[in-house]
Amino acid sequence: MLGPVSQKEICLLIDFLGRFFLQPRGNIKDLWFVDESEVMMRLSGADAAFDIVWDKHGIPHIYASTIADAYRGMGFAAGKERLWQIHQSTAYAMCEAAALLGERFIPQDALQRACNVHGTHTGLPESEGDWIVDAYLDGLNAVIDGLDESPPEFIRAGAKPRRFNRADIAARYRFTSWFQHKSWTEKIALGRLMATHGVDWFRHHVLHLSDADEESIAELRTALKEISITPFVLAYPEAESAVLSGSNNWAISGQLSASGKAMLATDPHQPHTIPNTFFYVHLHAPGWDVFGAAFPGVPYFMMGTTRDIAWGLTTGFVDCYDVFVEETSRGDMVRNSDSWVPLLKFTEQIEVKGGETRTIEVVRSERGPLLERLTRSLDMPTTSAEGFETALQWSLTDVPTSAGALARLPLAGSAEEFGHLLFEDDVCPLVNNIICVDKDDGLRRFIAATLPARSGVTGSVPLSGSNSGHQFRLSNEAELTVEIDPECGYSLTANNDTMGESGPFYIHNFPTHSARAGRVREILEVDERFTVTSFKEAQLDITDLRARQVLPGLLAVLKESDDDRVALAYELLFHWDCQASKDAGAPCIYYPFLDRLWARKFMREVLDDPVLNAIPAAAPGLNRFDIENFLTPGSPWMQYESLLYETICTTMADVVDSVARTLGDD
Repeated sequence: MLGPVSQKEICLLIDFLGRFFLQPRGNIKDLWFVDESEVMMRLSGADAAFDIVWDKHGIPHIYASTIADAYRGMGFAAGKERLWQIHQSTAYAMCEAAALLGERFIPQDALQRACNVHGTHTGLPESEGDWIVDAYLDGLNAVIDGLDESPPEFIRAGAKPRRFNRADIAARYRFTSWFQHKSWTEKIALGRLMATHGVDWFRHHVLHLSDADEESIAELRTALKEISITPFVLAYPEAESAVLSGSNNWAISGQLSASGKAMLATDPHQPHTIPNTFFYVHLHAPGWDVFGAAFPGVPYFMMGTTRDIAWGLTTGFVDCYDVFVEETSRGDMVRNSDSWVPLLKFTEQIEVKGGETRTIEVVRSERGPLLERLTRSLDMPTTSAEGFETALQWSLTDVPTSAGALARLPLAGSAEEFGHLLFEDDVCPLVNNIICVDKDDGLRRFIAATLPARSGVTGSVPLSGSNSGHQFRLSNEAELTVEIDPECGYSLTANNDTMGESGPFYIHNFPTHSARAGRVREILEVDERFTVTSFKEAQLDITDLRARQVLPGLLAVLKESDDDRVALAYELLFHWDCQASKDAGAPCIYYPFLDRLWARKFMREVLDDPVLNAIPAAAPGLNRFDIENFLTPGSPWMQYESLLYETICTTMADVVDSVARTLGDD
């Protein structure tokens, strides 16, 4: 007689029988078990034996008797598969990229150290999630301890595997907040352009601009005209063109679903890479399961599902930086309101692979490091208006964050509890939009971030460091829990401005266009009960709402040209249904046209300003340059309407020539 059968054994039997009987002619890949004795010899602190099973998709499933052991298995599996990826990602986060990869990463390490991205200067607080982190590290470090020799990637890079700790985990989260949306470069570029040419030239090219912002431009005009753009190299050391990506995430409550239960869809739109950006894994312990995606090397499920909740995320384009113009006309003193105080100084030692250790001096005000001083310390020529320098404030620079901050999310029993676990003492070391639903039909959306609660000003342009009104407190959990069971029955994000004029302060200053979000909203407002199938169809929808918005103005311009190539483009675009399908000819013209940066060519021709060369490579958030933005009544660009038409038509003719050379005349 058979004894009790475990859930793991049932799952494996179903998987085997399904693949055996349903795919008799296909290649059947055996499930891959890790030798239990191999794992247990290395994990002396484990609560009990556990199993790791890789399925036919290469996804590991960890079956354990405790949640802690499940996380030990997760760490072990990640280490077995992705050790070099984890090592490299940790080097970025700990500001040690130059030591691993060479001198070209010195600027990146220097700026991150100056802004305390690694968290070393603020210490490592304890967290209620540390037990999960410690269990995960047990598994990860067991892989390293069991190595007989360095893996090939390490040998090629001249590096050696090392053990990981809590500080590494905390730094990885902080780095996530730091690198996803460097909005400070947009602020410097916009401030200089507005100060040089006048606010009206760029008023319609920025999402948010208040009267207080305009007053800041006027007050700081002398300094902003000469504000240096050399520091852009610190943000984008090797940028030649903009690298843009997108994601979308939406959820509905049971009132909109065929099942009467909440549903969620999430798609981070990551490119295909080897190894994958994410580490997909399933953890099981008695009464508990979680499946989802994590970054390799950390026990944080950025999207996932349990028996009680499901959550997904998008890049939030959250503005967690401020740029301050500091008065420093008294040597090593800086003006704070009506008094002068000493600048703070410290040095950083940056190890360099194959080179000598670099000593970098960091000079900072109370708001942040002075960018001109930092670039000069890196031997980069930098100028600024006499008596003024630029300080960069990142919201987490002086805020300690823990390793366990995000570890307990899969333990939440509801969307409400998920939100409480997302923030630790009102701090969240991310910059994402996250939507969570639960089995009881709860639906909540969170701005998972920590950012300045600005008042009066929007944050779109540089501010005066000596103005006490610009000393902003930081956001809190209540303010960033932005939707609770919305009446419409759905919530959505797609890298867009999700808040508009709502909320106590602006959150998204330089988001992407709202077209994808608008299209998802159109789909969700159709009067039907959604199913998994209809959700899949929505995710694969190829209607380009932005093209639908752009085409009327573009066609009006193209229609005026007597160039045969432009006429061909006009005919293709006129009959296009704005479906980005592989069988349509118009997309072959439309999308390359957008990539040719016609707006930058036009602006450079009119203003002859080298700052415009930074758009979009070093300031990708300055992206509101459609025809309608230039031809808004009262805009100074209107006097150059004929040049705008000429630039657009010339660019389109070049695109048609290029496509013809590539795909043929037909």
